[in-house]
Amino acid sequence: MNFPSAATVLFMACLNASSSGFVFVNPPTQRIARTFVATPAKALATTSLHAASDPDDETAAIHRNADATFAIIDVDGGGTLSRAELTNHLSVSGYNTETIDKIFNKMDVNKDDEISRQEFRDGMILLTALQSAPGLGNYNQEFAKEMCEDADQVFQSADADGNGEIDQEELRSHIGRSFANYSEAAIDEIFRQMDANSDGTITQDEFRDAFCKSSALRQAIGEGPNYK
Repeated sequence: MNFPSAATVLFMACLNASSSGFVFVNPPTQRIARTFVATPAKALATTSLHAASDPDDETAAIHRNADATFAIIDVDGGGTLSRAELTNHLSVSGYNTETIDKIFNKMDVNKDDEISRQEFRDGMILLTALQSAPGLGNYNQEFAKEMCEDADQVFQSADADGNGEIDQEELRSHIGRSFANYSEAAIDEIFRQMDANSDGTITQDEFRDAFCKSSALRQAIGEGPNYK
């Protein structure tokens, strides 16, 4: 199955989420050999990173995932998303300009030409299809086993001193090798999101958990768009 067919599935899902509809037409450029693409049935069935029976728990889970994605897109660490930041991030995932503008305009509720963290949270709940979309949600989550195996390889690459943990400097170095445009503030926020127990280091389990849940993170740490 190729990227255009998956894009068609995402278009159908997004069309159900918004009367204006979103169109995914630019398949990502191949950078690596292995590609995980969801089947139509699985892609349409996947709606959130965390299964939760309680609506409040589900909302909190979506907010946590949204915060992690927000931190990755906010490359200057300014605390808001510009149209350029969203465009730069989503264009790598295969979105066209029209689609990105529609997403931005939907999320920018107060029309100040930037998306606040709360607006992004609210947008991820309102536009439910984005919760399983490339670069934003848990795209290809059904391949979690394979992605977790890849996470371990990336972890070893980022863990420069081989002590089994990643500190802030190691994460800065790893992200900086491929994405020099990230500010220190942005990388620090990404680190904070990944450091689940807030002990100042990222363990292999913490890294694997974040990597497998977030297509935005997989894109940001330099593993290429095919690991959405």
